[in-house]
Amino acid sequence: MRASGRRAAALVGLGVVAVAVALVPGVATLLPVEAVVAFVGNDYFLLGAFGGVALAVLGWMVARRAVGRVEQAAPPDPETVPDAPRPGERVDDLLARWPWALSAADRGYLRERLRAAAVYGERGGSRSKAAARERVEAGAWTDDPVAARFLATDASGPTVVERLRSALRGDSWTQYAARRTVRALVDGGDER
Repeated sequence: MRASGRRAAALVGLGVVAVAVALVPGVATLLPVEAVVAFVGNDYFLLGAFGGVALAVLGWMVARRAVGRVEQAAPPDPETVPDAPRPGERVDDLLARWPWALSAADRGYLRERLRAAAVYGERGGSRSKAAARERVEAGAWTDDPVAARFLATDASGPTVVERLRSALRGDSWTQYAARRTVRALVDGGDER
């Protein structure tokens, strides 16, 4: 038997004796406690001896743990939910930018994204996709002239007055028209 196996057997045996002394009546009378107290001289000295042994065992365990390497199983990585952008996040980001920070690609993206949303909203009735697209491209999908012109394919650009009005608000005409288009989409969805 190896040394660690003998040590474990001795600890188990000592634990069984301690449980038997504590729980089984009459076992404590089998131990020569009176003779040990008489040998030590006082029952407080006996208690001090037990405390000293307990402190020595505790010190040995702490020292062994400090110098020894403890192998433990690592818990698995927690599961995470993949992040996905919320719907409309890029449109919100483009509308929040400085007016001069919008590129031609950004303006095109805003127009196409809002055009797709308007076509989808127009299909809410009994219209086909082609009929809904024709209404949006013709500007007949809303009563708002700015939103209708923003999404129409053959419409002229903004007037000088509209450009100045949107610049005074701190927006480019594209941002101003996109906000009006979003408002028209929301109002049209509320009506349906």
